[in-house]
Amino acid sequence: MQRPKRTGAPRWGGLSVLARCTAAFALALALPATTGAQEAEQPPVRVALDGVVYDVLTGTAVAGAAVYLEDEGYGVLADSLGYFRFEDVAAGFQVVAAIQFGYEESNARIDVPEDGAFLEVELVPQPILLEGVTAVVDNITTMERRMRSRRRAAAFQTRAFDQERLLRSAASSLLEFLQWETRHFPVPCPAGAGVFGVGSRMTPNSSSRCIIRRGRAISPRVYIDEVPAFGGLDDLDTYPTAQIYALEVYSQGAEIRAYTYNFMQRMAHRPMALIPLNLWP
Repeated sequence: MQRPKRTGAPRWGGLSVLARCTAAFALALALPATTGAQEAEQPPVRVALDGVVYDVLTGTAVAGAAVYLEDEGYGVLADSLGYFRFEDVAAGFQVVAAIQFGYEESNARIDVPEDGAFLEVELVPQPILLEGVTAVVDNITTMERRMRSRRRAAAFQTRAFDQERLLRSAASSLLEFLQWETRHFPVPCPAGAGVFGVGSRMTPNSSSRCIIRRGRAISPRVYIDEVPAFGGLDDLDTYPTAQIYALEVYSQGAEIRAYTYNFMQRMAHRPMALIPLNLWP
């Protein structure tokens, strides 16, 4: 694949910004100054922001990279040509980050002009790529296949959310995403609430929040990257959705499993077996 066209624009930590137009800005400078009250009434300017992600060594496009805005709290996936686009971004300073398996994460703080901008995002290959891009892709595919197989083998209701859905969500945390998508609204845990409800002797975590499942307050089993999260739902509240690659919800919220990009990056190097589910009706 040919190297994407370079703009020669200034660069900030792996990003370059090219303003499309400056005439509107010059015109704004010529207008009379407004009062503080009038300025406060003006809605924030929101613009389009697009760009391309490419390999800094080969210059080829990096397809499927996750690009997200840390302050806005959501992101998009680059297409097969490495191109991405945000339709509605607040002008001003933004922290833009990009993630793809086999590459170091890139992030930079940029100033988005009021007439939009075009970004060139450089990704630096990690040593893992010395084994070949094909090996990285195959290993991620292996992990995704194992996750699908486990979901299909579950005897109870299963819901799964992929990286694109998580990236595009405006939820501020994984717990908020769970609430919006599954309608499991967190409630304070009553004394003695375990995975089987109030009075259960099995309490897998110390979460202060429970969910209502079949009329009973329960504390779900929560796993982050195949490791039990002893803070339960409280731990989910500490993860932005942009950091999560996949989310699985089993048996109407009885068990929740989340996988970060860092975990999948490790799996790109060496896939692991998934621990069995521990479900109940």
